[in-house]
Amino acid sequence: MKRLFLLIALLFIVLGKAQYNQDNNDVLLGVYVPEQAENIPNNARSLLRTRLMQLITANGISGNVLRPRFFVVPRIAVLGKEILGTAPSRVVLDLEMALIIGDNETEKGNLFHTEFVNLKGVGQNEQKAYIAAIKRIAPKNPKLIAFLEHTKKEIINYYEEHCEEVKKKAYALKAQDQTEEAVKIIANIPLSSNCYAENEDDIGTFFQNALDQKCRQQLNTARSIWYADQSLEGAKEAGKVLSKIEPRAWCKDELKLLYKEIATRVRELGDNEWLLTLKEVDVAGQSTKYAREILLEYAKNQPQHIIKYNVGGWY
Repeated sequence: MKRLFLLIALLFIVLGKAQYNQDNNDVLLGVYVPEQAENIPNNARSLLRTRLMQLITANGISGNVLRPRFFVVPRIAVLGKEILGTAPSRVVLDLEMALIIGDNETEKGNLFHTEFVNLKGVGQNEQKAYIAAIKRIAPKNPKLIAFLEHTKKEIINYYEEHCEEVKKKAYALKAQDQTEEAVKIIANIPLSSNCYAENEDDIGTFFQNALDQKCRQQLNTARSIWYADQSLEGAKEAGKVLSKIEPRAWCKDELKLLYKEIATRVRELGDNEWLLTLKEVDVAGQSTKYAREILLEYAKNQPQHIIKYNVGGWY
């Protein structure tokens, strides 16, 4: 019989690795690259999004994939285009990039701040010239660093002024069993804001409830897989689901029972090398800052829907 080696390890993050770092994943800022008035090639549009994600993450802002309330929109304008009569010929593009920070919460969206950057690119054709220009977006550009620092302060100030409103909306969604949407709202609260500090216990309870709901879903999925196929392959597939369960969730005891059941059956099938490793988490002293990271991951892994940002009036 072919040996089956399966290491089932629950997520384990020690306190030292879960410590809060104000410069890491504090403020969440998305990137949205809409259709431009200029006919920017698709490869260049994709690169533009990548470079902007690199820019914001290099400056202490999280470019998390879940839909954040605040996001940056680039707008490209061609100031000049020249074709050099060299061999081979070259296309020279002078571009102006406007970076617009906005809030997508309201019907028309709220424009917060705009910064302008000049870019120049040279290439064998227009597409390569665009790509060369976009590659000049530098994370260490002092002008862009100052722009993002201002952005972080604006976002934190927003949560300082609208804390109760944000919390009420999240709990209302949770009461309507719209947990994923509620998690996205509450997880966007910056850790460095007074809104987070003053409501940390309530936020921690909210996070725990969401983790528990996720745990129920995962445990039911694993059971369905295992009871439908109690073979080595079924054990492997159920184990993949169980390995993703966060150990601080409520279902730890039920999880252990299912592990034991699967392990017993695997031994009956004659595979003594199926390895089960259940790691425990020392939750003592761990704060809701750790739970926030788990919930961000949770929201990221939910089905992603087509997002329509309300930016029509910003241009």
